[in-house]
Amino acid sequence: MHLHISPIIAEVIFFIISWIIISIPVWLASKLISRHSSFPRAMLAVLAGIIVFAIITAIFSALAIGLGIHLLSPLGILFGFIGILGVYKAVFETGWLGALGIAILSIIIAVIIAFILGLIGITIVSFHGIIP
Repeated sequence: MHLHISPIIAEVIFFIISWIIISIPVWLASKLISRHSSFPRAMLAVLAGIIVFAIITAIFSALAIGLGIHLLSPLGILFGFIGILGVYKAVFETGWLGALGIAILSIIIAVIIAFILGLIGITIVSFHGIIP
């Protein structure tokens, strides 16, 4: 018997699993910074942060194309990151420095987790065929 999953269902499953995995470092970092930390809040912060970042960068990219000012695209990334910090600030009920601390710590924690998983033979990203 061969199990066939539609591509849409597969994408939804992949999205949910990725969302959970990405939320773990944010949750751990927020536990160190905020008294209002929980895994559901971390999941909300990750999802809302992605949406805010996407909207802001899309607006700046459209402006860059429409106005012909290519410097606007990198500025969009900067303002998108500030948007993510705003989401962290609101969700975890902390200040701007607390939100920045959560962002930086979550990146450090994600790198540490990826390194430990790599030591035991589990890789998250594969460059097979891209990098010799």
